[in-house]
Parts: sequence; structure tokens; C-alpha cells
Amino acid sequence: MNPLSAIRRRALAGLALAFLVLGCSCAKKMAVPAPRDRQLKNYVKLAEGFGGGGGGGSDSVAADVGVALASSAEPDVATRKIVRNGSLDLLVSDVSQSVSKIGSIVTDAGGFIEKSTQSNSGGRGASMTVRVPAGRLDETIAAIKKLAVVVDRETVEARDVTREYIDLDARLRNAQAEEAAYLQILKRAASIKDTLDVTEKLSDVRGRIEQLQGEMKFLTSQIDKSSIEISLRAEADSEIAGIRWRPLRQAKIAAQEIVSGLADWADSVIAFFINLPLVAVWVLSIVILVLVAVRLLRFLWRRFGPKTNWNWPWRRSTVRKDEAASQAGGEPR
Repeated sequence: MNPLSAIRRRALAGLALAFLVLGCSCAKKMAVPAPRDRQLKNYVKLAEGFGGGGGGGSDSVAADVGVALASSAEPDVATRKIVRNGSLDLLVSDVSQSVSKIGSIVTDAGGFIEKSTQSNSGGRGASMTVRVPAGRLDETIAAIKKLAVVVDRETVEARDVTREYIDLDARLRNAQAEEAAYLQILKRAASIKDTLDVTEKLSDVRGRIEQLQGEMKFLTSQIDKSSIEISLRAEADSEIAGIRWRPLRQAKIAAQEIVSGLADWADSVIAFFINLPLVAVWVLSIVILVLVAVRLLRFLWRRFGPKTNWNWPWRRSTVRKDEAASQAGGEPR
């Protein structure tokens, strides 16, 4: 056998196998139409129902709608979408000065003060909500912490909203493609009724687009700008023998613990009284089941057990004494 002919046979066999596999895969893809293909067919059918005309008109609608659907390709999200927020509870020496300095720090970071509240009781407390670029969140928190005498609490949390972002973006693109398709169909409406029907559908689609755009804008703002909730308070401290003594702080902590404990106790009492009918039903059910079981056992004992009188276990000793006394000629007690 010629080696060259053998190599050719193997190459031809490999090509035939490759074409066979490719043909099978194409057949599977053609068997189930893609969602966008089904959507295109639906729009073309709708256009024909609105007086699209003959084949040429349908082909024109299909081309226009196909362009609209092609523009609504799946979103390409290269990076994950993360919403990061933080909160700080700070003990400061001067609340008013700290509020002013925090405003300067936030402004320098490219953010803004969303909300600021300062108590009137001698300027002893304040609360702020600020927004800064997400990339400068850690830097801003570190700068604000330098203003504090004591950092009572620091929290930074992150929430992955990539799936929610992709879902909103896809729904918005599909709604925009649907709007473009209805606009193409509206151009070929043959009667006033058809025009009114398509206009009504366009109004619904535009309402959904505006709603989705609002949700998308809000989510994007949450991703781009991180929120920091800041609680500021000042206390009158006393220093004795070089030791900083803060009795008011400890008293507040103890009061908070007492209030928290009382709240837990009240919740437990309320839950008990609310669940009391359920507890009563359970107890009643158990008592009924026990009584039914006792009566059933007593019936089985009398039916199939020894032919003696059945008594409760705690009464059997008394009955035996009475029987013994009657046999001895005495009077039963």
C-alpha cells in the first residue's frame, strides 16, 4: 500500500467526521429557535396583522425589527458591581468643629453631605450622612477617624449587585428594542384603529422604559457613590491621677443595656401571650390523646386480658387490702 494514499484516506475520514459533527450541531440549533428569533417572528406577525402588506412589506419590517433587536445585545459587564457603605460612631472633643472638618474632608474627596443633624442640647451630639466616590471610601473613613478621641464603632459593608445590574440592563435594552419595533410597525399602520392600538402599546412600553431607567440610575448612583453614616458625641470627661474617667459614658452604656434587657423581656412576654392559645390547643390535644389511649388500653384489658377488675395502679394496693380484710371476716375500709 502506498503510504501517501493511506494518509489521504485518513485526512478525508477526519474531514468527513468534522462535517458530520458540525452538521449535527447546526441541526440542533435550528431545531429550537432562539428567543430573539421568536421575538422577531412575533413582531413581523403583528405588523402583518396591522396591514403590513405583502411579502415585501413583511421583509422590510423584519429587517427594521432585526436591526432594533440587534442593538439590544446582551450587556457586557467586565467588572463586578459592588455597593459599599460604612458607618462610624465617634467620640469627639468638639462636635461643631468635627462637623465642619468632616464637611471639608468629604468635599475634598469629591463627595457631598446628604444629611446633617445637630442636637441643640449644648452641641453634645450630631449625626451626618455623607456620600463620597466609592474608590475613596476607605481613605475618607481613615481621615474622619483621625478627628475622634475614641472610635466606638466602625462598620464597612459591601453588597454585590452585579446580577441585579445585568438584569436591569437587559430588561431596559429589551424594552427599548420593543419600542423601536413598535415604532416601525406604527409607520405601516393602515387604519386609525391599528394606529391607536400600536400607540397604546408604545405608551405602555415607554412607561416601563422610564421606570427601568429610574431604577438603573438609582442603582448606578449607589455603586458610584458610597454612603457613610456618622454619629458624633462629646462628653464631659474628668481626669484623676492621670486616668481619664468618663462616668457619663459608662452610665449611658448601662442605661442602654437596661433598656435592651427590658425590651427583650417585653418581647418575650408579648410573644408568650400571643402564642398562649396555641399552647392551650397543644396541651388540650395531648390531654385528649392520653385519655383516649387510657380508655383504649382499659377496653383491651377488659376484652382480652385476665378476667379481673381493672383499677388504676395507685388504687390497687387499697383494693387488695379491702379484699384481704373481707376474706378474713373483717369489714372493708
